[in-house]
Amino acid sequence: MQKIRPLLIFTGGFFLFTVDQTIKYLALKIFTTNLLWLNTLGWHPFKNSGIAFSLPLPNIFTIALTVPTLVIISVLLWGVKNNHKNFYYFFGLCLIFWGAISNLLDRIIYKTTIDYFLIGTGVINLADILIISGFIIIFFKQIFKK
Repeated sequence: MQKIRPLLIFTGGFFLFTVDQTIKYLALKIFTTNLLWLNTLGWHPFKNSGIAFSLPLPNIFTIALTVPTLVIISVLLWGVKNNHKNFYYFFGLCLIFWGAISNLLDRIIYKTTIDYFLIGTGVINLADILIISGFIIIFFKQIFKK
């Protein structure tokens, strides 16, 4: 079971990547109009040309920074994949990896990322949620290390 767990987690991340890419396609091609509740929550397709928090950075620089980051994450994933003591670290890295891959693919194909969930004043996508969740898992694992 210890050898299967990393494969299941990695495959689950790929599944979430596929879901995110499907939702992005639907946001661009089919469900293009807003569906909001109190203008602060809901469906809001948005082409985000910036990076986190819509900070402006040229697309080529974002891609150039993302690719080596993904290589580093891949090496880290490979290094901890079979160490059951690093389960949360592996899980968090998988979420970050698949979220970053999804947003990178957007930048390559669409020259922007496709966001679709409006929460307050920000618009995010599932890939963003994966990345944030991965960082939170790793952060809390470091804080509550035993």
